[in-house]
Parts: sequence; C-alpha cells; structure tokens
Amino acid sequence: DTPLKGLNFLLEAVAQVRLRQPLTLTVIGQPKKDGIIENLVKELKLEDIVHFTGRIENEEFANYYAKSSVAVVPSLYEGFGIPAAEAMACGVPLISTSGGALPEVVGNAGLIVPPGDSKALADAIVRLLNSAEERSKYAQAGLERVHAVFSWKKAAREVVDVYREAIRVHSRFS
Repeated sequence: DTPLKGLNFLLEAVAQVRLRQPLTLTVIGQPKKDGIIENLVKELKLEDIVHFTGRIENEEFANYYAKSSVAVVPSLYEGFGIPAAEAMACGVPLISTSGGALPEVVGNAGLIVPPGDSKALADAIVRLLNSAEERSKYAQAGLERVHAVFSWKKAAREVVDVYREAIRVHSRFS
C-alpha cells in the first residue's frame, strides 16, 4: 500500500488487459488488511487473477521471476530500482515506468512508460504478452545490460580506478 510503488496503476492496467485477454498477476508482498490495494483488487474484481505472495525469502525471488512471462515495475519514483535490475538479471522481459532513476537502470533493455499511466502499462503488457519475439529481445537485452553495467567485475574495476586516482592525487602532494 505504498503509493510511490504504483501498484494501484498496475492493478488498473491488469483490469484493462483482462478485457482483452487472460492473464494472472503475482505481486511480491502482502497488502494491508482492508487497505487501498486490497480494496482496489475487490473493486476491480481481480481476486481470481491477482495473487499476493506475502513475505518471501531472498532466495525465492529468482524462482518467482523464472515463472514470469513479464515483470512490471510500476513505481511513480525509484531512487535506484532494484526490482528492475533483478528482473533483467533473471532474463525476464521488463516493463518499467520512467519514475526517478528507473530509465537509467533499464536503459533500452525494457519498455518504459510514463508513471501513473495505467493505459500505457496495459498497452505495454499486451504488447509483450502477445509477442514472443519482443519478450525474447528484451530478456536478452536485460541480461546484457546487467552484465555490462551492474556486474561485480565492473564495480570492482571502478573501485580500483577510484583508489588509483586517490593514490595519484596523494602522491602529487607528498
């Protein structure tokens, strides 16, 4: 029920998609009892196709991603966007909003829609669900992006570069 996560817009999008084709939605986490999200699921009559996992262990995330046809990060704002990076690292085609740092995380490795736009989310979901070719393209692009931009090897090289620069600057003043 954290409004910044944009789950309400994803639920509205799922209700729109459902009118065009069958789908199910698995949401990692659990909504508050009688909260905004739980009430919206009821209002949109999505109880039969929306499943909340409750709290899961870190080791279970990859299993949920592996079962997914598409991952959606509907956030209005993200400081980084770990779920987007996780989905890409698991080879799952990604739909994300342009909220906060998400475009920098996703790059061209996923579909990006405006935050708070349930119609754009619905259109993107239908687009990917109906195109195995696009799903494959974005899954591969996501894997490549994660390996190129977010790998431990790259992080280690950048840390070494920072240390080398610090040593260089220090040695000039010694």
